[in-house]
Amino acid sequence: MQKRYTHVILLLLAAFIASCNKDFLDRLPEQATETRNAIKDLPGLRAAISGVYSLMQSENYYGRTMPLVGDLLADNEYISVINANRYRNIDQYIVTANDVYTTDAWNQMYGVVANANMIIQKGPYISMLPVQADSTEAMQIVAEAYAIRALAFFDLARLFAQPYNRTPDASHMGIPLITVINIDSVQSPARSTIKQTYNQIISDLNTALKKFDESNSTTFTSGRFNSYAVTALLARVLLYKEDWAGAAAAADAVIASNRYSLLPTDKLLSNFGMTNNGETVLEIVNTVVDNRNTDALSYMFNQSGYGDVLATDNAFDCYNVKDERLGFLRKGRRTGSGGENPANVILKYKDVTTFSESIKVIRLAEIFLIRAEALAHLGRNEEAQYALNAVIRRSEPGAAPVTVTGDALLEAVALERRRELAFEGHRIFDLTRTKKSFIKYLAGDRNIPVDLPSPKIILPIPQRELDANPNIRHQQNEGYN
Repeated sequence: MQKRYTHVILLLLAAFIASCNKDFLDRLPEQATETRNAIKDLPGLRAAISGVYSLMQSENYYGRTMPLVGDLLADNEYISVINANRYRNIDQYIVTANDVYTTDAWNQMYGVVANANMIIQKGPYISMLPVQADSTEAMQIVAEAYAIRALAFFDLARLFAQPYNRTPDASHMGIPLITVINIDSVQSPARSTIKQTYNQIISDLNTALKKFDESNSTTFTSGRFNSYAVTALLARVLLYKEDWAGAAAAADAVIASNRYSLLPTDKLLSNFGMTNNGETVLEIVNTVVDNRNTDALSYMFNQSGYGDVLATDNAFDCYNVKDERLGFLRKGRRTGSGGENPANVILKYKDVTTFSESIKVIRLAEIFLIRAEALAHLGRNEEAQYALNAVIRRSEPGAAPVTVTGDALLEAVALERRRELAFEGHRIFDLTRTKKSFIKYLAGDRNIPVDLPSPKIILPIPQRELDANPNIRHQQNEGYN
């Protein structure tokens, strides 16, 4: 089976008819005309954007792989000695270009991109409807599509390309950028540079903000992009780009909006997984009806499920004993004969009954930490300390405030990011963008020292893609040829 970018628009059609079978990529491009024709009025546009969010629920994107791999590649997680070979090659740094999880993630994210593109192309015609309310809603949906495309491009860049600062001018390889869908022809773009990739992401986010402003949207839910969620994502992207002033300004805009508030200490554990919990800026909503079942992220952690993924001792030991977030871990044992005992069981996502925990994409705590890091780089120490201490003292009210400056302040922010964002998929990206070498811990007290920069901290371009696209055939990531 050979993949082409134009094929993935069939994902949206699959969402419409709830078929979701495994062989949709084998269909011919011209069969996608049903998808194109489905977006011809506002109800079709509504169904289209709902379909794209549904694609993001997949175990091959935010439903499991994206929040899992970011910690599994780093020093927070490892695969138990008892396992069913899920993500094991990624865990042990022996992943190949034929790895199923890598390939499925690539396909799923480009499927999101392709379907967002279809909305971006078709939506403007619907936004010119004579009924003002319908026109406003259509423009809002188009704004969401731009933001979703930006997020997918950003996640693809994080997984499959070296960080922005890998070369002084960001001239190293990024990802193929698909911004227009032509279902009548095959699209086979080469990889852009990482600078071009980030420029596209930032352009999409700015376009989304403009269109949200033009739509005068008053809809705010954590399960869909709105102007504040776009600004929050922009803050993250600019932080990765090392645009400290831009990241600080975007983070400040989200905080100053007063739309969100940090969960109180006594609700941090109980309310974390709740949808619309007040702190979450953007999340992938799961309901009882969705029921991800054994494909859910929680099934990888919960010892009543697969339970294959455990936290490292190094991650467990980074918390103070009075830190409320230590409650997201439990010293126990790995289910099954011969399993780790003691084991650090992860409880951040644990529901294997209703599977209705929503996967957090952006939280206000991260926005505070983005602001703290950016301001520390700008030498605005007191403001940086204030933002950092807001997160620290929420989790440990009796903790002494951070008063250090300079490199020590940046180290304090990095530690707090590890504690706060653990098991949400951020760790490897924080280590690589800050060029911090680390130890990759494995089962059986084995480990792999990782000196940065390293080729193995990103995933290979799938072999199936290289075979199908002649323009990237010789653009595989270093170390995977």
